[in-house]
Amino acid sequence: MKKYIFLYLILWSLSSCNEFLSETPKGTLIPKTIEDFGLMLECGGSTNEIAKGPGIMMLMDDDVKMIDSLWKIGTCRTYGLKSYCWEEHLFTVSENDPDYNALYHTIYVCNYILNHLEGAKEGGQFTKNYVEGAARFHRAFSYLSLVNLYAKHYDPQTAETDLGVSLKLDDNPNQVPERTTVKAVYDQILEDATKAEKLLEDNLSTHTIRPSKAAAYALLARIYLYRGEYEACWKAAQKARKIIGAPLDYNTCSIRGESGNPDGGINGINFSTNNTWNMPDVLCYKGSTQEPMQNADYNLSDELMNLFDKDKDLRWKLFVTTFSYRQKVKDGDEPRICTFYYSKNKGLNFGEVYLTEAEALVREGKIEEALDVLNQLRIKRYAADSYMDITEHDQEILLQLILDERRRELMFKGTRWFDLKRLNKEPRFAKTITHKYLGETYTLEPNSNRYVLPIPLKVIAANDLLEQNPR
Repeated sequence: MKKYIFLYLILWSLSSCNEFLSETPKGTLIPKTIEDFGLMLECGGSTNEIAKGPGIMMLMDDDVKMIDSLWKIGTCRTYGLKSYCWEEHLFTVSENDPDYNALYHTIYVCNYILNHLEGAKEGGQFTKNYVEGAARFHRAFSYLSLVNLYAKHYDPQTAETDLGVSLKLDDNPNQVPERTTVKAVYDQILEDATKAEKLLEDNLSTHTIRPSKAAAYALLARIYLYRGEYEACWKAAQKARKIIGAPLDYNTCSIRGESGNPDGGINGINFSTNNTWNMPDVLCYKGSTQEPMQNADYNLSDELMNLFDKDKDLRWKLFVTTFSYRQKVKDGDEPRICTFYYSKNKGLNFGEVYLTEAEALVREGKIEEALDVLNQLRIKRYAADSYMDITEHDQEILLQLILDERRRELMFKGTRWFDLKRLNKEPRFAKTITHKYLGETYTLEPNSNRYVLPIPLKVIAANDLLEQNPR
């Protein structure tokens, strides 16, 4: 396997930066060709984190409930407990924040590619357009994750002054910039995602760490949704939806023990495989850098469980009350486990595209169009023998129905924390969250400073130009 010298040099955001070696060690290769750069974007393991998305927010939102007994057996990592209780700092000055590091590592790799692509020799399986488009896509996705974790939600009234994150576009690991504004970060994200859409092809790859034009449209739709630009949002989502087609029909899926499915496949579901980047309905795969739980199973909050029609919603049947990563959920068990497969992808999914378009349409007053898109998804998610379309025409009621559907469809996929931040800007949707741990109750108020994660203390200690977020 090829090894790239700079992949072992490290991330400029860490507490110290190793210097580049004066000569190339034996067995390593400095990438120079389009094929080399394309292969760099293929690696999704621990080397360059390209196929990784954030996971730190998984225990902070209102979809999760932790059972005291699970804490006691060490199921939760230390920072998972701190995030569940929204503590002031989640990592000590000697600890790395895996999300912060991995996202900036991806940015560094993409910067290197984009800054050395011009004049690179072509040939092989990758085109120059794909390599540039994919690098811009991954950089945009990483910055969108960073600015929504470590900065305030985008507000057009304050984005030009709200502190964002460090915006770095070169590949010099020794240059560490101070934080720029939320607007400046979003401007770069939009530029990259827009250019990626023009460079990438329509064809969807089964190897879904490879972004496509549809993935770029879906990313643009997410960006516009977070910015509250709903016309641009539904138009981008519509373009993605027309490329990807219909989502998987859960009526065709079965679980272990059902007629014709004695084994159930991986994790007890007939379509599940060990290759999580090759699953149905995954538009662009991004696995968590490190789950705050020591496996990917999470217990649903009472509020989330109550949102399900447990007799008709096939997501409940397939992903909540069946086999989990660890065990089969038994009648009477308090936890309702979300399966290993369902919570794995923190990237972009078919269901998100449909629901983002539906939400943006209804916010623009396009009721019939919103109902059409919403029901195209719902018919694939509810039992066929009892399915009925939603026909609600009251704009406010329909918007709430879409948001509830979004919450069910995207549970534990990494979007709920960001949705809470944006919805808290609207008084009608603002909510207080409570978590309980060993008899103590912890409360998170709408728009609290605790919605903005602290810049890791280790990073702050290494760069006195970085201003810490108030908590």
